[in-house]
Amino acid sequence: MSWKSILGWSSLSACHRQACRAASPVLCGIAVTLSLQTVTPVHAQGLLQNSKFLGQAGNPEQEEMKENAQEAYQAGQYPDVVELTSAVLAQNPQDHVALYLRASARVEMGISGRDLNTLRAGIEDSRNALRFGGNQVINYYLPYFYGMTGLAQLEGRKEHAEVVVQFADSVLARPTLTPDDRANILFQRANARVYLKDYDAATKDFTSAIAAVPAHLGAHLGLADCHLRAGKTDLAQAAFTAAVQSNAENPLVYNNRGMFFQQQGRHAEAIADFTQAIKLNPGFVVAVTNRGYAALQMGDGAAAERDLNLAMQMAPNVPLNYSLRGTARMAQGRIPEAMQDYNQALKLDPQNPMAYADLGFAQYFTKQYPQALAAFDQAVKLDPNLRFLDPWRFMAMLQVGQGEAAPAKFKDSLTKAFVDRDWTDKVLQYLSDAMPEEQLLASVEKTNRLQQAAQICEGWYFIAEKKKRAGDQAGATAAYQKAIESGATQLSAYRGAQMSLRAN
Repeated sequence: MSWKSILGWSSLSACHRQACRAASPVLCGIAVTLSLQTVTPVHAQGLLQNSKFLGQAGNPEQEEMKENAQEAYQAGQYPDVVELTSAVLAQNPQDHVALYLRASARVEMGISGRDLNTLRAGIEDSRNALRFGGNQVINYYLPYFYGMTGLAQLEGRKEHAEVVVQFADSVLARPTLTPDDRANILFQRANARVYLKDYDAATKDFTSAIAAVPAHLGAHLGLADCHLRAGKTDLAQAAFTAAVQSNAENPLVYNNRGMFFQQQGRHAEAIADFTQAIKLNPGFVVAVTNRGYAALQMGDGAAAERDLNLAMQMAPNVPLNYSLRGTARMAQGRIPEAMQDYNQALKLDPQNPMAYADLGFAQYFTKQYPQALAAFDQAVKLDPNLRFLDPWRFMAMLQVGQGEAAPAKFKDSLTKAFVDRDWTDKVLQYLSDAMPEEQLLASVEKTNRLQQAAQICEGWYFIAEKKKRAGDQAGATAAYQKAIESGATQLSAYRGAQMSLRAN
């Protein structure tokens, strides 16, 4: 295949993880705090489709290197793209096709790796591609736009995204744009507007992109994400379903809709979508891992372990898979094997705060309280935002005889005014005897079903732990049972209650 017929907007980038973040700090636990995996359509790298702009004189060796670079790009081998195009540019610094290909790869690498230097180098390459290739090559704008939106995200500077909107406006004003060109630019402007939280304008852009190219994968999935960010769950589901209908043979759309169902607590529907993705592409390791995660959230540790074993055969040494399999083994009561998996995840990714949290939960449940406290503390040291670990840290301190020091360590939560307390604060106040259990349970979320179940589960779990410490074993058993009745199978508190009931 010639590099002059490179795939356009429908090509896919490498897999990116998207963290499954809870709306409330209570949605903690071994599985929930790990990442589900999504695959995103290429945002910037809709590669050249119109060969009339590509008539550069080049020797056969350079042409072959560009062809190889294009193939490497499509395979997600971005360092190879940079190496090949850099060799071309060393001989011909104004080869705008090579600049465009290198820009595309560098932007992908910079955004996925959160590497500002690489990202800025990609943006500069894209500017030079436009400089030497002419601003009539619409696809040359794509890595520039995608890179600037990524720069806005990494630096927290909205002016970069505003530049994208401004320049996209001028490009879209051209009367000669093809439907593909128009859809791609609308898509880029929409992404910038999503970053700017202008969700209504972004929705219009995504919708217009779909009108121009009805099967535009990125626009369909971008529209779904935009609705989710705006809190419009019903519209998000409709957008995901439209993506499936317009790209029915693409496993990506089933994987991403499965993630949506998973995050809504609709685990059976999520598993059905992940299964369809795997049916369409048996080598789709992301969907295999996600199906294992969904099985885990349904409380089926054995099914989860089967999928995670398969994922590990397909992609060895992925820390996430070890963490998830450890949780699946914990759910089956196979503690030593779970510990091995958690330690292997840490070995592969020693700076991952959630790997420490996972290990800490396992140690806590097996009454290794000093080790659990150290693991929880290390997790929070690496990521101070993991406040949901604070009640676990407090309980671990009580278990190791540091009860007098615990209130001082969590003074900020314990001294908050009632109206300012979140769920974590309330649990800490209960554990420190500043709030009775009736008040804790009465403060559970009332409107969000998933948060309500999670808070009920966690509330009863800590009530049980406190009763057990006071010697009230019968009361603890009843409270553990209440935690199980919540149905919040995704929580570490749920698994902890299961293990405590088995031990009785």
